[in-house]
Amino acid sequence: MSKKYKNSVQIDEDRVIKKRSNDLLELYEYLDTVRYDNYPEIIDINDREVTTKYIKEEKYHEVSKGVELMKTLSMLHYKTMFFKDVSKNKYKTIYNKLLSNIEYLTKYYEEAIEEIENEELMSPSHYLFARNYSAIDGSLKYAKEELKKWFKIVEYKSKERVCINHNNVSLEHFIHGDKNYLISWDNYLVDTPILDLYKFYKKEGYKLDFPYLLKIYNETLSLTDEEKMLFNVLISIPPKIVRIDNEMDNTYNIKNTFSYIYSGIGVVSENK
Repeated sequence: MSKKYKNSVQIDEDRVIKKRSNDLLELYEYLDTVRYDNYPEIIDINDREVTTKYIKEEKYHEVSKGVELMKTLSMLHYKTMFFKDVSKNKYKTIYNKLLSNIEYLTKYYEEAIEEIENEELMSPSHYLFARNYSAIDGSLKYAKEELKKWFKIVEYKSKERVCINHNNVSLEHFIHGDKNYLISWDNYLVDTPILDLYKFYKKEGYKLDFPYLLKIYNETLSLTDEEKMLFNVLISIPPKIVRIDNEMDNTYNIKNTFSYIYSGIGVVSENK
C-alpha cells in the first residue's frame, strides 16, 4: 500500500490517518445527531490517531464544484443553527473595528492616488490603478454608510443567530466523491453563518459567479437582512495593495485586487 504525507497527515490508498483530536471527535458526534454526514467516515480510533476513509474525488468543473460546495455548506449551517445571547459590546466592537479599517484604507488610498497623479509619467501598474481608483473610493464609501445602517439595526439586539462554521472553506477542502464531503475541520467554530461565506469569497469565491452561489445557499438557508448587510460591508472593503519593486507583480496584484472589487460590486447589487 503506497503512502504519502501532506501537512503531517498520512494518506494511504484508502484511508487518512491524523493525530487524534477529542474536540473534532465531539464535533463529528454532534454532526451525527443533526444528521449531517458530509465529512469523511471514521474507520478507527485509538489513543493517538484517528483513521478516516480516503475519498477519491471525481473530476468536476470548478463552477459545478462551487455549486455543490455551497449546497453542502448551507446544509451544515441550516442543521446546526441556533440562537444565543450576545453581549452588549460585541456589535459595538465589530462596528469600531470595521470602521477603523475603512477609515485607514480610505486615507491610505487617497494618499496613493494623490502621489500617482503627481507623477510625470505613470508606470503601467499606476495607470491601471488610477483608471480604476473610483471603484475603490466608491466601495469604501458604500461600506462605511452600510456599516452605520447595520449598526443601527443590531445595536440593541440581545440574541444572535449562529451555527457551526467550517472556518476553512475552499475548493481544495471540498471533495465530490460518492457524495459531497468537507474535509480539514480543524479550525471549526461557532459563529455567524456569514463568516464561512466571507472567508470563502475572499479566498477564491470572488473568482466564481458568487451571486449565483448565494442564491444556491439561500435556497437552504436564507440570510437575514442584518446578515446580508454585514456580508455586503465585508466584501466591499478592498484588500490593501502593497507596492513592491517588481512592476509585473505590481500590475498583477492591482489587476487581481480590482477583480475582487468589481466582483464585490456585482454581488452587493444582487444581495440587498
